[in-house]
Formats: sequence, structure tokens, C-alpha cells
Amino acid sequence: SRTRCELISLRPYQLDAVERVRVAVRAGARRVLVALPTGGGKTVIAAHVIVNAVASSKRVLFIAHRRELIQQCYRKLLEAGIPEASVGVLMSGDPRRRPAASIQVASIDTLRHRAKPPADLVIVDEAHRALAKSYCDVAALYPNAVHLGLSATPYRADGKGLGDAYDDLVVVASPAQLIADGFLVEPRVFTVSPADLPDLSAVRIRRGDYDERALAAAVDRQPLVGNIVEHWERLAAGRRTVAFAVSVEHSRHIAERFRAVGVAAEHIDGSTIPLEREAILRRLERGDTRVVSNCGVLCEGWDQPCVKCCILARPTKSVGLYLQQAGRILRPWRDASGEAVTAMVLDHAGCAATHGLPQDDRDLSLENVAKRREGRRTPPPPRAKGCGGCAAALAPATRVCPECGFAFGAGDAVPEEAASTLVEVPRASTDAKRATWDALCAKATRLALRHAWAVNRYREQFGTAPPRAFPKVPEAPMTPSSSELVEWDL
Repeated sequence: SRTRCELISLRPYQLDAVERVRVAVRAGARRVLVALPTGGGKTVIAAHVIVNAVASSKRVLFIAHRRELIQQCYRKLLEAGIPEASVGVLMSGDPRRRPAASIQVASIDTLRHRAKPPADLVIVDEAHRALAKSYCDVAALYPNAVHLGLSATPYRADGKGLGDAYDDLVVVASPAQLIADGFLVEPRVFTVSPADLPDLSAVRIRRGDYDERALAAAVDRQPLVGNIVEHWERLAAGRRTVAFAVSVEHSRHIAERFRAVGVAAEHIDGSTIPLEREAILRRLERGDTRVVSNCGVLCEGWDQPCVKCCILARPTKSVGLYLQQAGRILRPWRDASGEAVTAMVLDHAGCAATHGLPQDDRDLSLENVAKRREGRRTPPPPRAKGCGGCAAALAPATRVCPECGFAFGAGDAVPEEAASTLVEVPRASTDAKRATWDALCAKATRLALRHAWAVNRYREQFGTAPPRAFPKVPEAPMTPSSSELVEWDL
């Protein structure tokens, strides 16, 4: 088993994740959720765990909902030194069915209708789906197994936490950490002014997100689709690109508009046969195709590092869906000359204004959103301010615009943004954020305020909670200083 494990090269944070899962299981946890950003290598962690389990004579069931995820896991297991005869695949039409194999890699749709293989360890990929009935029904059949979930986005659009499916959460690494260590890249993010967003006030909300049919009608308009092409040509022309649309028809329209101006573009959706889909993505890899527009296919389980531009044309209330889409382009990649290519997000859906930047650190929990917010004020959504010189969308704490050099004064009003223009959302430097946090901690300590006060003030400036690596405000009695009035709003 040692030889096999050594075939899997684990990064330091991945080794730490494996050890923390072991500790949790030894402490009595039977259902552990591992959270790691897209591109962080969750399948590599799973392969390492599986190798060790098999070496201990355990039987393993790995469950996923997409063909690409099944193939990815199967490949990683063979790369880890597992013999083919030890890995069976449960997926409709797949010839690799080996019922006696100690490892079964199964499609959830196929598994529902087949005899369930024995398992001591059950691993669920994209585990934010674990509360769906199909997953719950399968999990209930393995009451004595250890259950391990993997997810980049342990969120549900309806606000329900995953505590009913898992009893422990291992947060492996933050986006900021992976970017600092060179395992992910920090994207440039361009977003659209509020005046140019489609009117979604009449769109119904279903299960925590927009109703797709009504959303498609609101979004799929000629001016919006045309703007997508114009801004791509201005900002990202030449980059291999993926576009995320609301509906199949919307996705086809986007591809048609690109082709109308001479850009090689193709469309895929759930009905595209696997061989055709693979051929389209191969053309994208070679550069023969520059833009692939899709509906509901490439959000999860798709890795193609050469794709360095993401067009968000689908408004969503789901932070998980937003992060899955934007996360597709964050893996490092160098062109033929060896030069690193910058990742770029063209956000025509206003997702960055609603959910923050893709690379922001976020608080993760197994609790329901409502319960996490209970007893404290809900922070306002992150908002950008417009530059008086060039209309760039800037973080609230920005003092000098990095695009044009415009300097903000203490009493300056927020100007209107230029119409029909995507503007970049710059990210405050880590040093500036740490300096702000240290100042807030010092003030909280001086005034005997709680840690939550500093967190709320930090969130108001940057639109997100401070990174976990930042120190906490020391506990102190809640007694305000007599020399300064404080706001008791916690």
C-alpha cells in the first residue's frame, strides 16, 4: 500500500486534509464533508483515501452525478497504482462493470436502479447535492459505513445546511491560500453597471434560485447578447472562453452572435452526445474553437486549464452555482511561449455585486443560513463604488482608482457608471486588508468590543469576512469606553 500511495503526489494542504479526516473519524465522526475550492484537487485527496482503505481490506463506493466525474475518478485511481481489475464502474452503457471489484465508481442515476454493492467507505463527489432524495436513499443503505463528502461549494440555494448529511466539516484551504501558493490564479473580474442588468423583479424564485424559464425570457434579449460579444472583443479577444447561459436557446444565441462576427464558437447542452461534446472540447483545446457556450453542462466536473475567460450570462441567487462557474478558469496555465495567461471573468449577470469576487474567502458551515444569522445583524451585500474618472467599479475601501488614478475625497458622492460598459472590479491588496483588520482589532480591544464588531466593520469595507488566518480580537468584557460612544448593533 505504501508504494501505491507514493504514486499520488499530494500537496501539503492535501496531506493535511487526509490527516484531519483520519482524526475526525477516529474521534467518532462517521460522516465528514471536505470543502476545497475548485481546482484544489479533491479527487486526488479521494484517491489517496481510497488507496489506504483498500490496503486495509475495505470496500469503497464512489458516487458522482456526471460522466466526467466518473471518468476523472477512474483515471486517478489507475494513476495511483490500483489495478484495473480492482475498479468497477456502475454507469449505463459502460463496459467496465466488475461486480467483484473492491472499488465501485458509480453514477447516482444508475446506482438507484441497480443492486447496491457492499461498502465500508462511501464517497460522494459534489456533495452539496447530498440532501437530494436519491443521495439520501443510497446513504441510508450504508448505516455502518464511513461517509466522506467532497465539495468546492458546500452551499444550497435554498439556504439549508448540509448538517443533516454530515456531522463534521473539514475546510482544507481558502482561495487566497491556494492563489498565494500558486495552485490557483487570481482572476480579473469585469462586471456590468446595474442600469444594464435585465429586470428580474417579476421573475419567480423557486428552491432558492430564479425560475429558469422566466429567467431565460428576461435575459435572452438581443441587446444583452450583443453586448456579450462586444465586451469579449474589447477585453478578452483571443482567450479560449466558456459562456454560461440560462437556457439551451439562450446558449445557442450566444454562439450564433459570436459566429456572426467571425469568432469560431460552438454550443453544447445536456442533449449533446458525449462523443460530439468531447470533439467540441478538443477543438477548444487546440484553439480551433475560441468560445464554447453551454447550458447546465460545464458547471461541474470539467477541467480545461487553457480556458482562461468565463462569461457569466446567467444571473443566479446561488453562490454555489456562481463559484462553480467562475472556478472553471482558475487553474494556472501557460501558453506555447511559456507565459502565464491571466484568468478573466466577464460578469454580465451582476453575480460579483451580489456574491463578492470568486476568490473571496467565505465562512463555511454545516448549519442552515437562517440559523447562522440568528441573533446577529445580516451584513449588507458587497457593493462597488463608481470611479469619478473612468466609471470603473471599485471596492468600497479604494482611495485611488488603479485604472485612471482618480483620487477619492472623504465627501465625494458615488458617481453614475458609464452606460453599457463592463468595468473591472479591482481587489484590495492583502497587505491593505491586513492593515485594516489590525486597526479594527486595536480599536475593538481599546473599546472592549467583541470580535463580531470587527468582522462586521471589515465586511462593510470589503464585502466579505476576514480570512481565517487573521488573528481574532481577544475576548473582553462588553464595557464601552467612557471616552467614546459605540454602536451596540451586534
